[in-house]
Amino acid sequence: MRYTYKVWVADGKEYFEYGNEQKKKKDLPFGTSLMELLYLDVWAYGDLFDGMGKAIMELYSSKEQRYADEVLAALDTIVPQHIYFELLRLEWRDRLEQAKRQNYESIAGLLPRKELTHISSNLHTMQEQIKTLFSHVLDLDTSPKEPVQKKMVRYYNYRGDDQLNTFQFQPQPMSFEVIDRKTFTEVLYPKNIYDMIDYFVREFVKREQSVRICKNCGKYFALSGRSDAEYCSRPIDDKGRTCRGVGSIKAWTEKRKDDDVFKVYRREYKKRFGWIRAGKIEQEEFYAWSEKAREQKAKCNAGEISLQEFVRWLTNS
Repeated sequence: MRYTYKVWVADGKEYFEYGNEQKKKKDLPFGTSLMELLYLDVWAYGDLFDGMGKAIMELYSSKEQRYADEVLAALDTIVPQHIYFELLRLEWRDRLEQAKRQNYESIAGLLPRKELTHISSNLHTMQEQIKTLFSHVLDLDTSPKEPVQKKMVRYYNYRGDDQLNTFQFQPQPMSFEVIDRKTFTEVLYPKNIYDMIDYFVREFVKREQSVRICKNCGKYFALSGRSDAEYCSRPIDDKGRTCRGVGSIKAWTEKRKDDDVFKVYRREYKKRFGWIRAGKIEQEEFYAWSEKAREQKAKCNAGEISLQEFVRWLTNS
């Protein structure tokens, strides 16, 4: 193996160091890579992985370099989609170089094509497993208000044998070492992308990292600082707007809308209540009207009718 890839967490960040002679280093806020993986459209790359598998099959029989080049080109395409795929490219480059050195003889074991063609389905399964784990253990809104340790024990005692739907933790290739002058920590040396997923899921559990579904995009996000945050910081358009920014405006608009609805309702209520004292209407007539008015107000707050339609009803009722 002529490359290195290692991962660790320190000071609220996750670090990735990888490469051959020239090492690259990338850091992200803790939880970023797992959340990005959780909502990656893996099926969009199914044809790409299938194409790599077909090229490997052709390489078995033809031993032509162009099929190896097809695989390398496809790997270059997938890498920008997620940091974990950097390992996939390094791993398969190394395998293909070794296969070339042995003139592509007896390479089926060295280049197992199903490892590539099954990636989309494997990742999709893990995505669903992680979401289910979150909902039972780390989600502030859906999991019981109990210690994470207790929730994990209950969850795996009840569902641990269901290997299709329950996330399965595996042994990890870990070290414990000096990173720099101020950091000594556990370091993962992943053998494949699934090791990294496993590593970050267990880090979420170990750190009791709370999560919540964003009220704007409907995706999980990791809570940092405030536990009452309702919106994530994911960008939602090419203008750089985020769910948090749009969500706060939306919440303000909804509140303002409710205030406006209440104002027009209150104004009409007080006017008609004054009619009772003036002898213009009977109390029974007023109460019958107020009951219907509350129903229309509820519809307006729920968005079933517009504010203008509510005002029109009040005017004509």
